[in-house]
Amino acid sequence: MAEIEPDASHLHHLITEQSQPSKEISQKRQRLASLDVFRGLTVALMILVDDAGGEWPVIAHAPWNGCNLADFVMPFFLFIVGVAVALSLKRIPNRAAAAKRVALRTVKLLFWGILLQGGYSHAPDELTYGVDMKKIRLCGILQRIALAYLVVGLLEILTKTAQPAELSPGHYSIFKRYFWHLFAGACVLVIYLATLYGTYVPDWQFGVGDGRVVTIKCGVRGKLDPPCNAVGYVDRQLLGINHMYPHPAWRRSKACTADSPYEGPFRVDAPPWCRAPFEPEGILSSVSSILSTLIGLHFGHVLIHMKVNHFGKSTKTGSVRCKFKGVTTLNL
Repeated sequence: MAEIEPDASHLHHLITEQSQPSKEISQKRQRLASLDVFRGLTVALMILVDDAGGEWPVIAHAPWNGCNLADFVMPFFLFIVGVAVALSLKRIPNRAAAAKRVALRTVKLLFWGILLQGGYSHAPDELTYGVDMKKIRLCGILQRIALAYLVVGLLEILTKTAQPAELSPGHYSIFKRYFWHLFAGACVLVIYLATLYGTYVPDWQFGVGDGRVVTIKCGVRGKLDPPCNAVGYVDRQLLGINHMYPHPAWRRSKACTADSPYEGPFRVDAPPWCRAPFEPEGILSSVSSILSTLIGLHFGHVLIHMKVNHFGKSTKTGSVRCKFKGVTTLNL
């Protein structure tokens, strides 16, 4: 059977650590090793699919339908953001201070997102820089993270007082405690699906390189194909077609190139929408990304409650050691 006994040597080690500056100890306690490892693996995955996706399209973004390895990178990052929100904001009891922190980080993410993905560098090989405000890309990876972080962070701050102090007994107590998080997620899902399937998409136009204006025939509602989906329509209306990503992944689809799933020249009979811009990190798709962040937020709260329920609050001695069959398995 498992035996729990005080460990004098570990207690002495703890007392020695307490003599060090409290700032160093607090910083050490702020890290969650599993989250750091997952973040590092996600960054490594991002580098892999960005650098090797051109040679191995099976790991690159799916041209349209499907889900490849690269399509997991953004949800993973959003999940990490949600977990980090739960862990970081619990240490800031003051609402105003927490809201200020969330707002400041959101502004930083937006700034770097527009700077890095907005088209600041026109020709890196020729070292020509500058921003053409008529064609600057307004959305991007960091902008999507900023939106999700802002919404989820403010939701966490505003619903803190509505959460009971302790979990009540029962299998569903944690869902009851964070009811407003689940309710917000359901609202986001309903808004996303209602807009996706209920928005009427009319015919639209865009200009090609030779000065011609091409018309895309739609006039439909609820279609999910590349030219006539509501995601692209919302971005064209709110962002403007000149502020969208000019090289979408659908250019690698079979309808656009004979080299699919690799990049290649357009087919002679390729539909005109193959040359049109599309924003993969657009407004409507970024709304749905809030759900991934909310899942991470809930998982972060689960980790917090598991730590309290299984390990308990720190005692006066500050240390116990768990043994199983004489082998030390856990130090607290």
